[in-house]
Amino acid sequence: MSILVDPRVLALTVVEVATKPPPPPDLVAWAERNIVFGKESPFPGPFSRNTIPQLQRILEVLSPEHPTTVVSVRGAAQIFKTTVAQIFIGGRMDIDPCDMGYVHPSHDNAIRWARRKWKVMRKQSPALRRIFGEQRSRDSTDTTLYQETRDGRGSLQISGANSPSSLSMVSWPAQVQDDLAKWAVNDAGDPEAQSDSRSGSFEWRKVLKISTPLRDKTCRITRNFKNGTQEWWHVPCPHCDCFQPLRWENFSANLDPDDVDSAHFTCVSCNEKIERRHKRELLRKGRFVADNPRAREISIQASRAEMPNYDWAEIAAQWFKVKGDPQAEQVYFNDWWGLPYETAGEAPPWQSIRDRSNGVDENGVILEGVSTYERGRVPAGGLLLCVGVDCQGDRIEVHYKAFGEHLKRWTIEYEVIPHFVGTDEGRESLDRVMTRQFPDQFGNLRGIDMLAIDGNAYTKDVFAWAKRYSWTKVIVVRGAKSDMAPPIALTKTERKADGSIRKTQKRFYNVGVSGLKSSFYEVLARSDPLSRCYCGYPSGLDDEFYRQLTAEKRHVEKDKRSGFPRAFWRKEHDRNEVLDTEMYAEAAAIRCGWYSRTAEAWAAMRAIMEKIVERDQSDLFDPSRDAIGAHQARPVVAKPAKRKLWEIGASK
Repeated sequence: MSILVDPRVLALTVVEVATKPPPPPDLVAWAERNIVFGKESPFPGPFSRNTIPQLQRILEVLSPEHPTTVVSVRGAAQIFKTTVAQIFIGGRMDIDPCDMGYVHPSHDNAIRWARRKWKVMRKQSPALRRIFGEQRSRDSTDTTLYQETRDGRGSLQISGANSPSSLSMVSWPAQVQDDLAKWAVNDAGDPEAQSDSRSGSFEWRKVLKISTPLRDKTCRITRNFKNGTQEWWHVPCPHCDCFQPLRWENFSANLDPDDVDSAHFTCVSCNEKIERRHKRELLRKGRFVADNPRAREISIQASRAEMPNYDWAEIAAQWFKVKGDPQAEQVYFNDWWGLPYETAGEAPPWQSIRDRSNGVDENGVILEGVSTYERGRVPAGGLLLCVGVDCQGDRIEVHYKAFGEHLKRWTIEYEVIPHFVGTDEGRESLDRVMTRQFPDQFGNLRGIDMLAIDGNAYTKDVFAWAKRYSWTKVIVVRGAKSDMAPPIALTKTERKADGSIRKTQKRFYNVGVSGLKSSFYEVLARSDPLSRCYCGYPSGLDDEFYRQLTAEKRHVEKDKRSGFPRAFWRKEHDRNEVLDTEMYAEAAAIRCGWYSRTAEAWAAMRAIMEKIVERDQSDLFDPSRDAIGAHQARPVVAKPAKRKLWEIGASK
């Protein structure tokens, strides 16, 4: 029996089948089919949208069909940001292949991500092995930083924002900008603008910006977050179903240092406790709510408090570990809450620091509850003695500091040597600084543990003197002005006496003075000697000392070349050597383990150094032991380093 089919119907049916659009691209479904995490992940096994519910919204707006062109995720460290980026790349290459870019803060970051993270995902995902091949080949289309799909329809270029050349001569319909807050201006200007322009000609572009924030006013990811929809994860109260975000302000109000296990949020509606036993169910029912819903760009905020693998008690315990230390607090808010942090930009009034140190106010009235100590004596608790030195054309300024547990510090003495560092008199005076001793509260004489001298000016002369001593006693430092610079970092090269350059030998350090100044000014006003990060100053220092100590103020303005806000410190007083030497002495203390020493290590040092000794008081306070100029110059030849007292318990 034959069946007659109308040719026109048949033709239309074929056309309908051939032209039927594919189903809408679904990155969430693609990830569930194709992504399997290994043992290195906190959630090993196949990807599931229920494990971290926040991912569903982010992947939905990253779909090629969603109208937004920019998606910014400002979040805590070690949550899901890089995972989202890798799913975005893999899913896009499979569903809608194109040329894509992945930009990191630096070339080194790019290499590290390609080898340690992207390579692992390529191996673990059957879809990525199908798209890119089982393993990287040796041809030019599958290198560490440039990888083409096997069918040639898409490619991935991995770049560093510090290299303008890697951000030129390319076009990316889709790209990822990773760790955006750490991007610094490069030789061609603003790297974010350069990277954005690589996708600017595509109306249907998709740019994913992800980062843990840093400081508020100069933070790139925070600027993008504020320009977008500002979506926070809201969860329902288990008692009244009122939806609300899990914010720090709510959490911190309920913390008890003696019972971190009781850490909880409080419902903004019914005032009942939202406890950690409710957490998993609340996260499953949560949703993103926009504070700025009319924005065209999507921006999302995420913290560890919303992650299933971070316990609220752990988050509370971490806060009490860092509370009171501005630098540690910044890391906490950045890494745990995904929030920007801004420390003090200016010092408290210099008169208040002077009055507190002298124990009287400007009218001579004795201040109650104020602790004072004598100039030239090491206060109890000052276990590391470090010196900061600044060199000027006609003088050398020397700041003697003591450092102790809980990041406390005290000035012991300050002096000005009226000689240039390049003269015999200047070098001999610095030699006497190295041998100077100070009495402590227990009858001991204490010598210098380490000296840090500024080598940014008069570098040849500074190094010529510094190399007379072991690098375990004298280091050369220079200020690194960027907010992102670490407190202290060994440089790769140093200048020889003849002016030539050679690799460093554990002596030359960059010091992140911008961050150190902000943290210092944050704690300078604390008057309680028992408080964490207390800064003590002896009685008898003149007003000029305190004017210089508080001489600078932090300003934020747009960079003329890049147009992006930058922070810089400006002198409000004509001199600032006291502040500079304060920072250099702190750098020496950090080098001696001031930041990293454990409570047990401090206790061991205290037991050795703060024993009460009996000796002839006339010897102890003999001016000839301490006076500048009383010692004969004794140049020291560097010897093999021995284990110093300050190295007891210090991290290597």
